[in-house]
Amino acid sequence: METVSAAPRKIMFVCTGNICRSATAEHLLRHWAKSRGLALETASCGTAAESWYEIPEPARRLLAAEGVPPFEHRPRLATRAVLRESDLILAMTQAHFDNIVERFPEFTGRTRLFREQAGFGEQDVEDPMGRPDAVFADCLAVIKESLEALLRSDFRDP
Repeated sequence: METVSAAPRKIMFVCTGNICRSATAEHLLRHWAKSRGLALETASCGTAAESWYEIPEPARRLLAAEGVPPFEHRPRLATRAVLRESDLILAMTQAHFDNIVERFPEFTGRTRLFREQAGFGEQDVEDPMGRPDAVFADCLAVIKESLEALLRSDFRDP
């Protein structure tokens, strides 16, 4: 079984459709890493992603307000090949974590619950899809708080 190194450099975020939570974390952390000169690569995928899904407009607006430049995003399904690309796999919910380790047990050692890895316990990042813009803003706040904590900890094991 593989394990997470002390300072992973390739981070994979996982949610359901790969258009809200995981995509937001991917693009925000990529922006922060570039602006802060950090050697991090970010990616994302979803346990039920379809390539035709689109990032909701509230998520795009919120990321733009954070200074994230316009970007193209094509949702990707969580597959063995996609997950193999990463040093650390961060699942947005316990259900996503369970899905990944059940389908791909070889990645158990490098898969973590996002909020737990950030030091906030076994909390899920709730899905804002189909909900009011304020829920997207709340979701972004949780993702930002988590990413900031991860950067302070240099992604060490919880």
